[in-house]
Amino acid sequence: MSGAFSTVDATADGHGEVFVGRLRESDQLAVCAARARDGEAWLAVVEGEAGIGKSALARAMAASLRDFTVLWATGDPSETDLPGGVVSQLVRRVDRDMVAEFPLLAQGSAAGVSPHAIGGQLLLLLGALQESRGPVAVVVDDVHWTDPLSLQVLGFALRRLWADRVLTILLTRSDAEGTLETLDRLVRTLDRAVRVEIGGLDKDDVARMVRQLLDVRPAPGLVERLHSYTKGHPLHLRTVLAEVPVPTLQDEVAERWPIARTLRVGITSLLDQLPPDSVALLEAMAVLDTRLPLVTVAQIAALADPVRALEPALAAGLARWWPTEAQSPVALTHALQRDAVYDAIDPERRRALHAAAAGVVGTAAAWAHRVAAATSVDPGLAAELERSAHAEAVIGRNALAATRLLWASSLSADRADRERRLLAACAQSLLTLQPVAAVKLRTQVEDCAPGALRTCALGVMDLLDGRFVTAEARLTEAWNEALADPDSAWTAVLAGTFLTVVMIRHCRGAETVDIAGKTLAIGDLDPATSDLTRAVLATGRMWDQGPRAALLDVAHLPAVATEVADHQLATLATRGVMQLFLGRLPAARTDLATVAHRDQQGAGSKLSHQSLSLLAILEYLAGDWNASESATDRALAIAAIQDHVLGDAAAGFAAVCVEAGRGQWEAAQDHADVLSRVAETLGSPPAETIYAALAQAMLAQARADHAAMLRSLEPLIDRVAADGDERIRLRFKPFWLWQQSLLVEALTGTGQLVTAALALDDLRAGYDGTGYMQVVLARLGGRLAEVQGRPRDALAIYAHAATGTPAEGGDTAPLFRAMLEHSYGRLLVATASGSRREAAKWFKSAHDRFSALQAAPFLERCDADLAAIGLTAPAQARSRALALTERELSVAHLVTCGRTNQEAAAELYISQKTVEYHLSNIYAKLGISSRRQLAESLRTQQPETRR
Repeated sequence: MSGAFSTVDATADGHGEVFVGRLRESDQLAVCAARARDGEAWLAVVEGEAGIGKSALARAMAASLRDFTVLWATGDPSETDLPGGVVSQLVRRVDRDMVAEFPLLAQGSAAGVSPHAIGGQLLLLLGALQESRGPVAVVVDDVHWTDPLSLQVLGFALRRLWADRVLTILLTRSDAEGTLETLDRLVRTLDRAVRVEIGGLDKDDVARMVRQLLDVRPAPGLVERLHSYTKGHPLHLRTVLAEVPVPTLQDEVAERWPIARTLRVGITSLLDQLPPDSVALLEAMAVLDTRLPLVTVAQIAALADPVRALEPALAAGLARWWPTEAQSPVALTHALQRDAVYDAIDPERRRALHAAAAGVVGTAAAWAHRVAAATSVDPGLAAELERSAHAEAVIGRNALAATRLLWASSLSADRADRERRLLAACAQSLLTLQPVAAVKLRTQVEDCAPGALRTCALGVMDLLDGRFVTAEARLTEAWNEALADPDSAWTAVLAGTFLTVVMIRHCRGAETVDIAGKTLAIGDLDPATSDLTRAVLATGRMWDQGPRAALLDVAHLPAVATEVADHQLATLATRGVMQLFLGRLPAARTDLATVAHRDQQGAGSKLSHQSLSLLAILEYLAGDWNASESATDRALAIAAIQDHVLGDAAAGFAAVCVEAGRGQWEAAQDHADVLSRVAETLGSPPAETIYAALAQAMLAQARADHAAMLRSLEPLIDRVAADGDERIRLRFKPFWLWQQSLLVEALTGTGQLVTAALALDDLRAGYDGTGYMQVVLARLGGRLAEVQGRPRDALAIYAHAATGTPAEGGDTAPLFRAMLEHSYGRLLVATASGSRREAAKWFKSAHDRFSALQAAPFLERCDADLAAIGLTAPAQARSRALALTERELSVAHLVTCGRTNQEAAAELYISQKTVEYHLSNIYAKLGISSRRQLAESLRTQQPETRR
C-alpha cells in the first residue's frame, strides 16, 4: 500500500476476534476521536484487569477510524530494558522515506539520546502525517511493559500536542501501580484527557458472545451462571465456551453444566482437547513470547504442516494469525494464556524449545533463550553474558546490561563471581537513574560479602531514596576503599560520581573539586563521562571560589562554541553558566544556545535541561522576554518527564522574572510559592534556596516593595559585625552579582544606608567591569547618593552611565538601563538641574524601553512620575501585538527571524500543525496575510528603543 502505511496492519487487527458490548467505553473514545478530527489533541487512558478486553476495544476503535492514520505499538515484557523499543514500533508503521526526514527516529538505537529530543522529532513526524493523511491515532497496548525511555518520549510529546488532530490511546492493567501513577500525573497535567475504565461484560453481552462464538442460543440459566462465575471477563468466558461442547450448550438443562474453577485450569483443559501438533505449536509460541512468522514457530516446534496445526488453536481462541501480513505472523492471544501454556510445558521440552529458539531468533533475543535453556550453572555462558553486558553498557544501554549481568549471576558457579555480577547489575541499573529494578535487589545486595562495590550500591540506593546522611557515609567508605585497590577503579568512579552529587547538594565545593579531580586522575573514562566529571569539578569550584575562578577549569574548550565536540557539551554548558553568573550575556547566550541546539539534534547532553532553563533567565536579562517565556515553557516540559528538580527550579525562577516584570502577579506568586515549597521539601539545598529567594525578591522588586525584598533575601545572607557596623555577607556564589545588587537596592530602600554602602562596596569589588552589571552598579550608586543627600554626585553617576560608552556586553539589559534612565530623568526634574527637554528625553527613553518589554509595573511608575511633574507620557497607539498569546509570540518571533514552519516547530518542540494553527490566529489578530507583513507589523508596532 502506498503512503504512510496500512491502517489494518497498524492496528494489529485480531484474526477471528469477537467484540461485543462496550457501548459506553466506545462512545467515550468516539467523542475523543471526533474532537481530534476538529483539531484538539486528546488522550484516552484505558485501564482494566488483564484479559478484560482493553485490546479488543482498542482494535475495534482503530478499525472505525477509517479517516485516521493509525500507529500501533505493544509493550513487551522482554523489551522493557530496550531503550526506545515502543517508539520504534510506532515508527516502523510509517513509510521509510518519511521517517528518514527525522534522523533520531530513523536510527536503530535510541541509547544516549534525550527523551525530549526524540519526542521533538516524534512531534514533527505526527505533524507530517497530519499534513499528508489527515488525523492520526497513536495506540500503545500494554503500556505497563513499555520501556522507560519510550514512556518519557510519549509523555513529552503528549504535553506538546497543542493544536493537533491526534488521538492517543494508552492501554494499561489496573494493577500496574507504577505505570498508573505516571499516567495519572499525565492526565492531570493535560486539559484534554480522559480515563476509560473497563469492567466485565453484562449479561446481555455474555449472551451475545455465546451466540457469535458458537452460533447457538444459550439457555437463560446458563447465561446467568456464566456471568456470575466469570464476572463477564471476556477471556475467561471464551475459555469456558471453548471447553464446553456445543451439544451441551444446546441442551436445555445445560445450566447444570459444571464450570472450571479458574481461568488457568480452563486453559489447561482446553489444551488437553487439542491435537498434539496444535499443542506443540502453542508451546512454541509461548516460549517465543512474541509475534513471529508461522514458519519460524513451526521450525522450533518441529512441525511439517503448521497451517493444519494452527486451525484448532485459532478455533479455541488461544492463537491469533495475521495471514494478510508478510510472513504470516502468529502469536498467543493473551499473556494470561501464554503463562498457562508455558507453565504446562514439561521442563525437558521447555528447555529443548528454548534451545531451538536461541538458534532461530536474533542475537539480542537469543540470550534470554540460552539462559532459559540452561538447566544448571553454566560458567561459560555466564562469562559470555558478562562480556555482552559490558558492551551494552559502553553504548549507554545500562538497563539491558543490568539484565544480562543478573542472568550471568544466576548462572555463576563461584560465589565471588555470582556476587560480583549481581552487584555490577545493580550498579548498571542505578546508572539509569530509574532504579526500580535495583531497589528490588536490595535484600540480595545486603546478603553479599562486604566490599567496596556492595557499599557503593547501597550508598547510591540511599541517595536516590533521600537518605543523604547514610548515603554519604557509605559512598565515602566505598570511595576510599576503591581508591586503595587498583582493581576497583570502576567502583571508585561510580562512588565518586554519586558522592559529588551529595557534596554539590550541600554546597561543599572544595570537597567536590577534590573528589572530581581524583576521579579524573583514575583515567580510563569514556570522553562523555570525563567531560561530565570536569563539569562537576568546575561547578564545585564555582561554589567554593566563584565563577571567575571556575572558568579556568573549562579553559580546555575551544573559544568558539560551535567548534566544541558533542562529548564536551557538559563543560560548554558549565562555561555558559559561569558567563551568565558574571553578567556576560552575549558569551553566555552563545554557549547555552549551542548546547540547547545540539541537544535538540540528539547529542544527549546530561546538562541540557539546566542549559535551557538558564537560557530562559539570560533572555529575561537581555530583554527578550518572549524568548524567555518560550524557553521556560520548554524547560518545564523537559523537567516534567525527567524529574530534574534543578532544571525545574531555574525555569520556575525565569517564569517569575518575566511574570513579575509584566505585572502578572497571580501567576508570578504561584511560581514563587512553588519554588519555596520545593526548597523546603528538599531540606533547603543551596541551589533551590537561591532560586526560591531570588524569585520572591524579584516579585518584590517589581512591586517596589523594598522591605519585602529584604525579607526575601534573608535565607541567602549572614549578618556580621565589622568595626562597629553591621555587614551583610552572601552565603552562596551562584548569581552572586545579582543577589548582591538586590541586597543593595533593598537596604537602600529601607533606609539602612551604612549597611547599604558597605554592600555596594562589596559589589564594586566583586565586579570585573564587563557585562550588564555596569548599568546596575550605576543605578544603585546613584540611588544611594540620592538618599544620602548627595544629588550632584547622583546626577554625575547617572549622566556618566546614560551617556558614556557601555562596558563590553553592558548594553544588553534594557530593563536595568530603563530603570537608570527613569531615575536620571526624575532627579533632573527634582533638582532643576537641566531643561525639561533633557528630562523628558530620558523619561521617554525609559518609557519606550518599558513599553517594548511590556513591563507594566515599571511603566505605571514612569507614567506616574511624569504626571506628577506635569509632563504627559508619550502618546502611543496600543500595539495589536500585545493581544498575542505567549505561544503565538514565540511562533511569530521565529517566523520573522526566517524560520520555516518545520524549523520553528523543531525549535519549540511542537508540530508543524501547531505552528500553522498559531500563524493563522496571529494573522487574524494583526489583520495581515503574509510573513512579510508579520515582520513589518511587529517591527512598526514596537516602541522605538534607544540608549
